[in-house]
Amino acid sequence: MADLEPHGPPFVPPGSGEDVVGAALARARARLGPGAHVDHDEHDGLCRVRIRLGPARHGHTPQWGVAAHDGGYVAAELDGGVARLLDDRALLARRRPLSGPLSGPALLTPQTAGILVHECFGHSSEADNYLAQRQALGRSLGDAWTRAPLTVRDRPTARPYAGSYLRDDEGTAARTVTLVRDGRWSALLTSRATSALSAGSSTGHGRGARGAAVPRCSVLDVEAGPHTQDELLERVGDGWLLGTAVGGFSVREHLIIEALWARRVRGGRPADDIVGPVAVCAPKAALARQITAVGSDVRVHSSPYACVKDGHEVGSTLISPSLLLARCVVRPLEQVRRLVRRTERTV
Repeated sequence: MADLEPHGPPFVPPGSGEDVVGAALARARARLGPGAHVDHDEHDGLCRVRIRLGPARHGHTPQWGVAAHDGGYVAAELDGGVARLLDDRALLARRRPLSGPLSGPALLTPQTAGILVHECFGHSSEADNYLAQRQALGRSLGDAWTRAPLTVRDRPTARPYAGSYLRDDEGTAARTVTLVRDGRWSALLTSRATSALSAGSSTGHGRGARGAAVPRCSVLDVEAGPHTQDELLERVGDGWLLGTAVGGFSVREHLIIEALWARRVRGGRPADDIVGPVAVCAPKAALARQITAVGSDVRVHSSPYACVKDGHEVGSTLISPSLLLARCVVRPLEQVRRLVRRTERTV
């Protein structure tokens, strides 16, 4: 029996998609000024917008983007995207470089939390990855991932979000799968070749060329928790707010989250001390175990950037609230990138 879909369709303004997107882009350019680089294209049924405020420097230039199978949805997201870019520009004006690692409790904003969920629960639940990595992960189906009652679903039919589809590349009807239920690993994403891990029937997540399809996550959706952001900040006490993800990827059983900034939290309130760019690099199981509370502030990031696995690209959407980590180690971004490069040379 299929799971119930927790979210209804997004609001789409009236009018033709092309006209609405054009008007929204004109407003965005006016608000952001002449230094903004705005790219807009439509390909493979997706309307994409990417915006950056200045030269392309990873971890140093505010950037934002959206993609969807509906121009009206993209247009409706632009005002919020511009507001976040302006906020990031103001934060970067006060940001200082991070010289060494920091540790303590951390609150992940919804987009950054979505990266954690995608890398940790999404990719780990792809059946081929599960077979190859479960021993190193130290987790199997039925085991607890988190101390908080976290629930994560993959919803490939959730239109118009990026990564959504009705049938996978093997022709199997896609269906919603609950990967994590109340903190426990409950199911996997499968293709025809790995259907033995889903009661003998593919879940409709086989993506890739004929004869080479592998399971892929698509639209990952974290169920809202009971806590407001203010309540979560109070639980942080003295720690960090980790915001505006600029990247994320997996290296076997480890995950890396890259963020534009981390903001000091003192006495449950954001302070003026802002550092960055930063990264978190940790074993997936260990970091997931630090998730102790789930926020109520669910946000959707229908991404214009593809998720790559074995050279094959698919669209991706992250739907998540804020997540509280009891402990997290934050490092300078370049320090983590050097570590990853050394690791890749030894593989």
